[in-house]
Amino acid sequence: MEKRNDLTSEETAEENNSLPQFFGTAKEVVAKYTHCSFCGANLHFTHITDFSKNLTQETARCPECGVKALRLVHRLQ
Repeated sequence: MEKRNDLTSEETAEENNSLPQFFGTAKEVVAKYTHCSFCGANLHFTHITDFSKNLTQETARCPECGVKALRLVHRLQ
C-alpha cells in the first residue's frame, strides 16, 4: 500500500484509464457491465484466447445499436 501513495498523478491517471471504473452495489455493477450504455439492450460478449501468449481478448457489442461497448485483454494464469 505504501507504494501506491508514492505514485505520481500521471502514473495514477494512466492506471485509471486502462481499467473500467464501476461504482455501486453488485447488482448495479453487473447491470452496467452487461447492458449497453446508449440503448440499454443486453450486450453480446465474445472471447478469443491465444494460449501461446496466455491472453484472452474480451469484446462486447450491442446487437440493437451496433456499438462496440468493451474491449479488454486479460492475462491467463
